[in-house]
Amino acid sequence: MPPKVVRRLVLLPLVLVLELVTLLISPVLVVLAALLSPFFGGWRPLRAALVMLAFVSRHAAVLVACFGLWVAGGMRRTATSEHERRRLYELMAWFVGGVFRDVVRLARVEVRVSESHAAGAVLAAKNRPVIVLGRHAGEGDTLLVLFELLCPHRRGPRIVLHERLRLDPLIDLLGGRLPNRFVDPRGGDVEGGIAALAAGLNDNDALVIFPEGANFSHAARERAIARLQEGGHDEWVASARAMAHVSPPRPGGTLAAIGAAPGADVVVLGHAGFPVGLREVWRDLPRRQVIHVRLWREPAEALPRERAAQIEWLLHRWREMDAWVGEQQPAPAS
Repeated sequence: MPPKVVRRLVLLPLVLVLELVTLLISPVLVVLAALLSPFFGGWRPLRAALVMLAFVSRHAAVLVACFGLWVAGGMRRTATSEHERRRLYELMAWFVGGVFRDVVRLARVEVRVSESHAAGAVLAAKNRPVIVLGRHAGEGDTLLVLFELLCPHRRGPRIVLHERLRLDPLIDLLGGRLPNRFVDPRGGDVEGGIAALAAGLNDNDALVIFPEGANFSHAARERAIARLQEGGHDEWVASARAMAHVSPPRPGGTLAAIGAAPGADVVVLGHAGFPVGLREVWRDLPRRQVIHVRLWREPAEALPRERAAQIEWLLHRWREMDAWVGEQQPAPAS
């Protein structure tokens, strides 16, 4: 990872200049995409170009706005006041909401959310913090989770992010100024960092964790099962092998968050229908798509406190999600 001074003085200006150049030549790009579209069917090049331009325009605008807020806030490293954080979350909601709606409209995607009354009520009430455990599978699922929290429910997400995401200047800026945590799974005290993040949750916050650690694939599932076997957790291997659509969750970060925020409810977010990889994104562009979303809620007082019972509870929730995903889509081929 390049040092911060390189990311700020080299990477950020480079990305911003490339985005501005892209916007300047956008009429030419749109015309070329329209001319190429009849050769690919379904107006794929044109749809892809419009999605890309919608993203680039908002990305560039928010980069400039972040710089302005940083200067207005006294050039501090993090947003220390509630007013600053609220402005940054509003900016984040404008970006996430705009990109999400543009993608849904241009790619002809319908999102069907079936949240339990309890999950919807606790997210909307904002009278206690929540820990959101999301399924990780497909392109754009993180955008969906952030949209659900920022826009319909107006929650302030605290996100556990991979360190390499700092290469995106916008994630680097917003992630650094808001209470998020960048982690490197290859080393460092990841669980301690997550616990510190969870300990500072207020009633309007939502801590976002993806317990599977990576996008689902058959290979990722097998690696996760192998880790359980190597760790001597034979009692959980059978449960993991019974899951066909999800990878077994890694309990460390989730349990660290629950232990550090004992008053937080847990909301599990499952989804089905996201394309996996850019090849599937390109293939699915011409046709109408449906993404199913399901929310489950576990109240704080119902969560077990013993570690073994917590792991069993987490595996049970993931088995429940696996069964629901199986009802929405066929099992992946080995």
